[in-house]
Amino acid sequence: MKNRKIVIYIAVGFIASSLLLAFYFFLKKPERIGSPILDEEKRAILFKDVRYFGEREGVVDWEITAKTARKFLDRPEVQLELLEGRYKPKAGITVAFKGIKGTMDIDKQKGVIEDVDILYRSEYTLKSPSMSFDFKNNITSTKSPVNVKGKKLTLTGIGLVANMKDETVRVERDVRGYIDTEKAKFHFQSDAFFYNLKDSTYILDGKVVLKGQDMNMLCDKLYIFSRNEEPERIDAKGKVRLISKGTIAKSEKAVYYFNEDKVVFTESPRIFKDNVEMVGESVIYSISNGKFSIQKPRMRMER
Repeated sequence: MKNRKIVIYIAVGFIASSLLLAFYFFLKKPERIGSPILDEEKRAILFKDVRYFGEREGVVDWEITAKTARKFLDRPEVQLELLEGRYKPKAGITVAFKGIKGTMDIDKQKGVIEDVDILYRSEYTLKSPSMSFDFKNNITSTKSPVNVKGKKLTLTGIGLVANMKDETVRVERDVRGYIDTEKAKFHFQSDAFFYNLKDSTYILDGKVVLKGQDMNMLCDKLYIFSRNEEPERIDAKGKVRLISKGTIAKSEKAVYYFNEDKVVFTESPRIFKDNVEMVGESVIYSISNGKFSIQKPRMRMER
């Protein structure tokens, strides 16, 4: 009987020891290790104070310098911060730019720069939250708002395409701005804006409104011609209307000569004032004194 009790005690002790040992290993079991995750930054090499450039026929036609650059190993992409650059689309033309950050595809020589400032020929500055550059094709574009300032012209709008091969710039929509002359400042708005750099011609296209002192002009399309950076004349075409001091002049075409300070209406010109319609071969409006004159007038009274 005594031996039987000893055996029972030994068995109970063994079971208890096994339970304690199992409990100990349960508490001390190693943590599970998940699959390794490759950090995105580990796929890139970080550089400081870098310079990238492109050549055409042995001549550097664009270059970018940046405080930091992250070059990815698995794709031809470089992320840039605090960058400046310039490119020369044609001989004698230099476009300088700078931005907070950007991304470049080195192989395709194109990229996007954020918070960009552009300086063209020391004549115009352009600002936009984002701008795309295609150095191979000399095209700059954005769908973001743009702000353009020059010596004589200032405007804002949304969307821009600049083709430096053709030396043309187009603002796509919601255009507003003003043009400064020696005699007055004219505010304008239109659906779109086009600028031909070769002959210094501005074109306002679609629902054009031009406002000057005591004068509002409306038309479908308006051409502004300049010489030596000074506006020379304005051609207004399509449903032209000029409103000044209660008088309305209408025609299909009108030309404003800045030096002579007058507007000449042709192609079915008419004047409306105090229920009287006057028709003639041409109508001349003098901006300085606000008076109209009619060549070979014909008059019709409205009841």
